[in-house]
Amino acid sequence: MAATSGSYRSRDLRIHLHHKKLCTLTDVVTRRSQIGTASFLLTLLWGVGLYVFFVGDKVGQHPPMPVALAAAGALCAVASGMLLTLACFPGLAEILRVVAQVAAIGAVLDAAAVGWSELPWNNRIPDVLNDLEYSNFLLLPSMIALLASSVLFFTRWFSNQASRTRFEPTGAVQSLFLLFRRHHRLLGWAGLAFAGAHSVYFLLFPGATFVQWTGIAATALLGILGLLGLITSYNTFLRLWAHRIIAILMVIALGLHWFPFVPAATLFLLGLSVAGLAHLKLVSSLVRISQV
Repeated sequence: MAATSGSYRSRDLRIHLHHKKLCTLTDVVTRRSQIGTASFLLTLLWGVGLYVFFVGDKVGQHPPMPVALAAAGALCAVASGMLLTLACFPGLAEILRVVAQVAAIGAVLDAAAVGWSELPWNNRIPDVLNDLEYSNFLLLPSMIALLASSVLFFTRWFSNQASRTRFEPTGAVQSLFLLFRRHHRLLGWAGLAFAGAHSVYFLLFPGATFVQWTGIAATALLGILGLLGLITSYNTFLRLWAHRIIAILMVIALGLHWFPFVPAATLFLLGLSVAGLAHLKLVSSLVRISQV
């Protein structure tokens, strides 16, 4: 009889713990949905402001400093708001993976077409200016993909700090880290596709410039990272640090290649961080107001 009573108590305890775990998970999902909805609405507001700035011809080639700062702030706010919204709605981010995959495949196919057309046995006069224009067009998406892939370390650090200090809104920074972690490999492959396609022109028409060869070196190191990701996983200390060391070398080569853009990229990341912090605090306030 005592054994039967003990088994009943053990079963009731398991049921209670399971119910408590489900309630906690439900609360987390509900709060994340509230943060995502508030972030989406606030991002629409930032987007309207950005639209007014650009369509209203307030931002010309040489805008006044206050207008330029306001437009840059609105741009950073829109970018940070989109990231937080995607972090809170992982299903939406999964849908956008297809867009990134199609874009990367398109860049690879276009680069292959350019390379094929320049082979010696093809009777075609090289269109140097058009090929250079195509190569430069791929510069911006490659920069965005590589920057997004390389900030994983920093988002991990911010996530740990937010967990220790109980940063509000709770779980927002952690969701951002999970977003970058979940799509880190895809962003790396997209960056490799765009950067590789960007490098095709300079491989076909090589020169002796420092900028060119640092870019080719960075693309080669990125290719090594991609190959390592195909043949192994980073579940051991040695493999993980091999990935990190090659990534650091790639970032150094990329910094030398993009040296004229480094100050602008640094300012953009700082602006994005500040705008993201302001956006998070406004979202937290909106969530609190909605719960009153």
